[in-house]
Amino acid sequence: MKDQLRLLSLLQNIDTRATELRKSIETLPARLAPAKQDLAKLEDMLTGERTKLEETEKWRLEQEDLVKREEEAVREAKVKLQQSRNTKDFAAASREIDNKRRAISDREDELVKVIDAMAASASSLEQREQDVDGLREKITSEDDDVSGKVAALAKELQECTAGRSELAAQVPPPLLKRYETIQKRRGIALVPVIDGVCKGCFITLPPQLSNIIARNESLESCPSCHRLLFRPDMLNPADETAD
Repeated sequence: MKDQLRLLSLLQNIDTRATELRKSIETLPARLAPAKQDLAKLEDMLTGERTKLEETEKWRLEQEDLVKREEEAVREAKVKLQQSRNTKDFAAASREIDNKRRAISDREDELVKVIDAMAASASSLEQREQDVDGLREKITSEDDDVSGKVAALAKELQECTAGRSELAAQVPPPLLKRYETIQKRRGIALVPVIDGVCKGCFITLPPQLSNIIARNESLESCPSCHRLLFRPDMLNPADETAD
């Protein structure tokens, strides 16, 4: 019974450490997920701002082209004014020139406002892009660091579980099945009994069960948490030497 108990204890040490390693391998990259999500949102926002700035720039060029056309129309109207032969033609050409000049003036005033706003937006966008670049570099560095840690943990996990199959093969199949079933459900399958208390769920065991465990003749289960129970002295090398 002691040999089986020691085998299970060794298995549990491997499984416990393997579980810790797998959890770390899983959770380490997850820690960067919020930062990566924030970065993605910021990048989307910057993309939207760049698109808006590009559209405004396109509008500016169109407006400047319209101003040029209006100026050309003014020149043509001036020619009409010079060639007018009567008061009616002169008045019509004068009105056309005035209207075109007002349109040009209004459009130019609007262009000045838009150009100033574009300059401010471009400056602000450049600063935000620098901030995002800094955040991206930081996340990339942290991601590389996490990848290195995950690789080291994966290597340790491989080394930790390397001999598990051979160790498990030495345990009687029914007992191994009991252990693995409990281990999957409870995480820890093998727990000590100290002062009549199960250290898995901390209930006080019935006296009769404590007496059975004390005889070291079988591996009993806790009636509450169903973990396998043992007395700490059963794994004491000194006890084996005394025997």
